[in-house]
Amino acid sequence: MKTCPYCAEQIQDDAIKCRFCGTMLVTQPSGGVAFPAGPRPAASGERDEALQFSHSGQRYLLGYGSDFFGVWDRLQPGAPISRFPRTDDGWRQVWAAYVGMEPHHAEVGIGVGTGPAGAAPGWQQGGWSRPAPAARPVNGAWWLLPILLGWLGGLIAWLVNRDADEKTARSMLIVGIVISVVGALVFALAVPSFGGG
Repeated sequence: MKTCPYCAEQIQDDAIKCRFCGTMLVTQPSGGVAFPAGPRPAASGERDEALQFSHSGQRYLLGYGSDFFGVWDRLQPGAPISRFPRTDDGWRQVWAAYVGMEPHHAEVGIGVGTGPAGAAPGWQQGGWSRPAPAARPVNGAWWLLPILLGWLGGLIAWLVNRDADEKTARSMLIVGIVISVVGALVFALAVPSFGGG
């Protein structure tokens, strides 16, 4: 057994990929673990040192340094490929950039620097809250369903679009219900005038 240099879990000596964090490991001829498949831990005095990684994906890692949030490329060890200030606004910016580059990611607590292993991710330590996923735009054609089919069309449009944009999806449902109620009232008022003669 050996220790994964990224997540500190015990893995098989012959492993080329960590089953816990999914990091590809390349072994050196001497039997040690090399770092070309992921970011190399920086020297303690370097400005680009990653203190903690909070999210890991197939290619990119999201983490933070002493005064910045950053995105590291596993194929280019060393400095982060993107840096953002370590502020609330900086976290929102780095999160949007990271999710755009790495849609399939997982939350991890991989310590790299001098921080304790297993510490909470940087966004938790600094008091930053995880931003909501960026809403994708809803196609305007979905508005035809509640307009033409009433509450049923509104319900379908709401079910399809609620994850993309909850506010717009709710509005579609309300429009469908309102159109159904107005249609029912118009029909109820029109029927007696036809039957009366």
